[in-house]
Amino acid sequence: MQIVDTIRSNYLAVSPAGPHDVWIAFVDFMWQRASWPEVVRLLNGICDDFSLMATSAAKLEHFHEARGSIDATLIGYFVKTELEYLIIVARSVFDLLQEVIAQFWNNRVKLLDPSAEAVRRHHKLPPEFAKVALHNEIARTASEIVERYALPPTTAAMYAKHSSFFLSLRASRDGIIHGGSSVDIIFTTENGLFVSPNSKHYSNYPWKSEHYYNESLVSLRPWIARTVFQTIEACSDIMFSLASAIPFPEEIAPGYRVFIRDPSNEAFLRLLNVATGNLVWWGAKVNESAATGESSTSAEGAGP
Repeated sequence: MQIVDTIRSNYLAVSPAGPHDVWIAFVDFMWQRASWPEVVRLLNGICDDFSLMATSAAKLEHFHEARGSIDATLIGYFVKTELEYLIIVARSVFDLLQEVIAQFWNNRVKLLDPSAEAVRRHHKLPPEFAKVALHNEIARTASEIVERYALPPTTAAMYAKHSSFFLSLRASRDGIIHGGSSVDIIFTTENGLFVSPNSKHYSNYPWKSEHYYNESLVSLRPWIARTVFQTIEACSDIMFSLASAIPFPEEIAPGYRVFIRDPSNEAFLRLLNVATGNLVWWGAKVNESAATGESSTSAEGAGP
């Protein structure tokens, strides 16, 4: 067998080898500076979940494009099933991330401040995100997290920043798995997939006027983009805040970056365009100048 190319892989390079290969700062940092044996499996799990979220975005695009050949009574259920899966995967990323941080914090850190070190040793960082970010189902403040676990204030602030998003994911996930709820009615039109902005799963999203199809329906695309990219943003925010306070090893491969090749990358890049305010309507063409390699996936404030 002669191998001529790769379909799915992470690789080291100075620049991306293909137009749809992407760079995610969190993945690059973890691979280069935190590839300890005990966290590699967890990092691979997070990367797989990023890919699965992008694949869900691709499947939702396919459902829209193939709507004419899908039974009208089924397409809404297809979409709801995929949205439920997306919520479950996004929720799982938070606990994988927390396992990584707990392994590092509990086993590889010693604080110089004796009182803070005593707190760190006495209160081990748990492997569940909820146990750090919440107390009695209420989000902890950054100062409460510092007091409890002696985490750096900048890191505690990132936990506090993303706790409300985590709570919304968890409530949706628990309702789907344990409560028998679903992600509400899906409406299909030639312009895409739509939901009511007042339904329980979507009412906390900051809908804008350009998201509205009519006075009662909004495009699902911005909500999907937010679910994917705020999950990735939480990983980046928490890990980089920790790296700003705690020294990590130098890069394994200085001068190189870790790029990701995956069949779902094109959908991932289109979703990034949605996150930056474009492609609200389904079937619109991607902005090619914003959908190539590193520049698109490191967009300030929009992506990973």
